Amino acid sequence: MDLEFFVMSALAGVMGTYGLLTMALWADSLGLPRLDFSRAMANVTYARTFEKDVKPGAGVDAPNTPYWPGMVVIFMNGIFFALLYSSVVGQWIPIEQAPLKGAIWGVALWFVSGVFYVPFYLREGFMLSGIHPLAWLTSLKVHIIYGLFVGWIAPIAS
Repeated sequence: MDLEFFVMSALAGVMGTYGLLTMALWADSLGLPRLDFSRAMANVTYARTFEKDVKPGAGVDAPNTPYWPGMVVIFMNGIFFALLYSSVVGQWIPIEQAPLKGAIWGVALWFVSGVFYVPFYLREGFMLSGIHPLAWLTSLKVHIIYGLFVGWIAPIAS
């Protein structure tokens, strides 16, 4: 893997994550539930504290839960999954058009997230059913947008 490959893959992850976050926060203007991935990740990752005033645990609404580190975690996830796509997975998706190949990757990420990560780690129910009955649709749309960006920008190792 050379530097240009890494930089383009990372840029694809940043742009894809930006698209995902933007559309997740604007979803209410489309009549869908708004999802704040950064706040959820901040609560899961940084709500645990050793301060005496705050109850321990990832699910608490702690007043000291930082928002911006949650953004950093989301963007790092986006970069990681873009690198995984461009270096390993992309070559095995049997579609010629790069954005559509990325969209398939986005759907795969949505599916794995909704079936494993969300219900077992976040405890928000199967496919975000604990948040809103249509939260799965918002999540699907934003993951497809992430995949379209990644497929469009990221190079694929051969």
